[in-house]
Amino acid sequence: MDARTWGPVCWQVPVGPRKKWAPIYPDAVESEDCLNLNVWSRRPGRPDPQPVLVWLHPGRHMLGGNSPSVDPWVLAAYHDVVVVTPHYRLGPWGWLYLGELAPSDYAHSSNLPVRDHLLALEWVRDNIAAFGGDPGNVTLFGLSTGASDVATLLGVPAAQGLFHKAAIYSGNADNVITLSDASEFANRFLTAAGSLADSAPDLARLDNVALRYIHGKMLRSGPVPYQPCVDGDVIPDSPLLAMGKGLTTGVPVLVSVTSDEAGMYEAVSSPKDVAEKYAEVLGDDGSTHEQKLEALTRKLYVEPAERLMSAVAGGGGTCWAQVFDYHPTLSVLARDPRLAHRAVHAVDKAALFHDLDGPLGTDADRRAAVEDQLGLINLARHGHPGWATYTAREPTAKWINPDLRDGHTIRAFRR
Repeated sequence: MDARTWGPVCWQVPVGPRKKWAPIYPDAVESEDCLNLNVWSRRPGRPDPQPVLVWLHPGRHMLGGNSPSVDPWVLAAYHDVVVVTPHYRLGPWGWLYLGELAPSDYAHSSNLPVRDHLLALEWVRDNIAAFGGDPGNVTLFGLSTGASDVATLLGVPAAQGLFHKAAIYSGNADNVITLSDASEFANRFLTAAGSLADSAPDLARLDNVALRYIHGKMLRSGPVPYQPCVDGDVIPDSPLLAMGKGLTTGVPVLVSVTSDEAGMYEAVSSPKDVAEKYAEVLGDDGSTHEQKLEALTRKLYVEPAERLMSAVAGGGGTCWAQVFDYHPTLSVLARDPRLAHRAVHAVDKAALFHDLDGPLGTDADRRAAVEDQLGLINLARHGHPGWATYTAREPTAKWINPDLRDGHTIRAFRR
């Protein structure tokens, strides 16, 4: 085993038509041969196996990887757990379904990244004991699209038994599309290829430069649905329906959002873009800019979280709600003055991976990080994060804010 260097990340592609492509990891090797993982453990081979945390990274299924944009060693060292960070295929290398275009060659090309997740979890089951981890106590956690992947896996029959708890940070289970949607996108992708490719096998042979070029053309013409699809195979049914039928009854689930998720649009979009997004999602009713951001947070994050928790509870499962109501100064988003005091989407990543013994950050940063990390660690170690469950009758949540006397309060999940 050679663990001296980071393994390759999947090829990275821009997330928007006006976004200049720039790799998150400038020094990383990019390759479709990216199915590697990292393991972080204080005492490999120990006789008392510890809880295992498996992190699925964010990046809109187009960017990201398991290289150090976060520091899993913080969780492993401070909380004495084993952390695993796998890669999976992104963009057209993972999400382009070619089964309808070439059934004989690509009948099983749906949901390749989900299959990658399953392979990583199987590897953990078979090998993690050698690193001091307990294969019978695996918590799957992720943020943003990584969290949505966790939510999807809650509804995947083949994943059952491969993980035992789940923590979902700003993700949802609503992001699945139909197989016909996936096929329609593949047809549009082939059309956009023009003279570069006449068939699915031609697409499969294209190099990363050509696929990035076609991806850019697709971005300019509309959304790119790099999303899981209900294929009757890996994902036989809608994950929400599967949860509601009791597929995840024995898996405790923590669902967390930030209090101002859509405030992220302040940095990545103009007020005009926000207005257009609001009109697309909710119609145009004359609301102010701030009201639109609040409504988008509710519609795009809070309501999907409620649907997810209702499905888990409806299927006999147990879930807890959390709201992160603070902007850590160590978050890269804090460098943008428009976001410095907003608990926007993904800002809680800085708290989840904050070095509690390190010199960086403020006392408030550390208090928020302690609250955020303990919920995850308690879930992993004890099967519950430490506060009352979320139910339809009592939809309460733990709100994290270091300005409060105890660093948190228990109140309604919705404002």
